[in-house]
Formats: sequence, structure tokens, C-alpha cells
Amino acid sequence: MTCLHTISKSPTNKLLSSCASVLKPGDGILFIEDGVYYCSLAESGRHPGADVRLFALKEDAAARGLSVHSAADVELVDYAGFVELCCEYEKIVSWF
Repeated sequence: MTCLHTISKSPTNKLLSSCASVLKPGDGILFIEDGVYYCSLAESGRHPGADVRLFALKEDAAARGLSVHSAADVELVDYAGFVELCCEYEKIVSWF
């Protein structure tokens, strides 16, 4: 069963490391709200594994002045893309 994990808090909360302990191949992580600050970290500081896709909500990144387009491992999605991801994955877990 694939799972989309949403991370909504900044890296100071260390939610990504907690989330990484339960990730399975095929899972995805969507950074939303202050979670988009993970996208400004070096790739090694945010990528939990090769079989996990990373996404960031474009509107939240823009609202915080982040330039995520330079991060090759993070795919930007808009609100419609957020809804599509929710339909694509079998389960959704929110980390907050």
C-alpha cells in the first residue's frame, strides 16, 4: 500500500527523520506550509531514499520566498496537483 506523507512543520521539528523511519518504496512526501523549508536544505539533508518521491506545494514555497525550482529531487505541485496526489496514493499520513 503506497502512502503520501505530508510534512507541514519546519525542519527544526525534525519531522522528516520521524517520517523516514516508516517510509516504504513507492511512498511520497509532500512538503506543505512551513514544511517547504526542507526544500532549501542540501539534497542529502532531505532525501530519505531513492524509491520515495518528493513534492512541494508551489504556493507555499512562493509565499515563503523559496526558489524550489533549483531542487532537482523535488517536484513542485499546485493545489490541483495536491488533489491528484491524494487520489494517486492509497493512504495519506499527515506529520505535524
